[in-house]
Amino acid sequence: MSVNTMNFEQASAVLNSLASQALGDSALAATDLSSYISVGQATLRVGYDPLAIGISQMVGRTIFAYRPYSSPLSILRRDESEYGAITRKVNALYQQFVNDPTYALVDDQSIDQYTVRKPKLWQSNFYGFDVWRDVVSVTRQQLKNAVTSPEDMGRLMDLVLGTKANEMEHGRETFERATLANLIGAIVAINNSNQRVRLLTLYNAETGKSLTATTVRDPANYGDFVKFAYAKIAMVSDMLRNYSSIYHLNPTAGSIMRHTEKGDQRIFVYTANLHDIDARVYADTFNASMVSEQVPYTQAMDFFQSITTPDSINITPAYIDNTGAIATGEAQRVDNIFALICDKDALGVNYHDQSVDVTPFNAAGKYYNYHYHEARRYWNDVTENAVLFTLD
Repeated sequence: MSVNTMNFEQASAVLNSLASQALGDSALAATDLSSYISVGQATLRVGYDPLAIGISQMVGRTIFAYRPYSSPLSILRRDESEYGAITRKVNALYQQFVNDPTYALVDDQSIDQYTVRKPKLWQSNFYGFDVWRDVVSVTRQQLKNAVTSPEDMGRLMDLVLGTKANEMEHGRETFERATLANLIGAIVAINNSNQRVRLLTLYNAETGKSLTATTVRDPANYGDFVKFAYAKIAMVSDMLRNYSSIYHLNPTAGSIMRHTEKGDQRIFVYTANLHDIDARVYADTFNASMVSEQVPYTQAMDFFQSITTPDSINITPAYIDNTGAIATGEAQRVDNIFALICDKDALGVNYHDQSVDVTPFNAAGKYYNYHYHEARRYWNDVTENAVLFTLD
């Protein structure tokens, strides 16, 4: 499939693979996102098989097992006014200061006050989106055998359609995770040393120790290390507020200056680390809520790609290079992810053209179908500030 185009791409195969990893049905697997992620991600979506109602004839009491589900990553969602079908992002590149001639006047010479110095602008473009459809069939004859009252019919339809809504929401969440994973993979592929903090490497260098991702969790080591890690995250969070070019990709045309205030920062922290801090460190020296106090928008991540390998990703990312062209990096396996802190504009998702359409009743087969439609966009912008923390 092409990227950065106005094509309507079908994405069910990749989404099914990612959903399987997220649900724990399969292990962490190398996943190629490069064909779906343009300058900002253009996504994918799941297509589930049509539901065949296969419940037994009514016997005694029936419990309809359903509860609503919502994505924990809804913080990434944006509306169409922010990211529609075509979005351009115009950046003003940094220009150095010039000499002031006021104190260097020369007799019989004039100063040209109309010397031209045009601003240096650099534009990036976000194109296209992917479409998704799902179908649920409702059969009259089977329903007549399955339920005994209008109330049960209502509860059954709530179950069927509510479960479909949960599946749709999980599909959104799956690629919201992929959006985050792509940004992590892009940071590693771009290989800007300012954007990756290897916490153990720095800690060992400062303390003279030789801890690993396993031995650092020893009770004798963990408390001191966590305070060190928090200090590094807090320091980076503070540094992101400064006007600079070091925490993002810059085009060859010139440097883009960014600053990310606390309210515009987003931090995604691996949940197991937060639990370890609460259970093993908090009572003595450390308050885990200090992380969220440092960055107001803190999201605990139970897993980043696969629920069975929660602190790892294994993807082929897409991103823009310093010429502004789409770059497809090599496959990136990143383990021991501790946290990611980034500007709110570094990643996001957009859903639109949503509808649920019902067909007329099929007299021959005695059923009708619900058709679910949705267009989706998932995007990254590597010219925005982002820093990855890993436990290595």
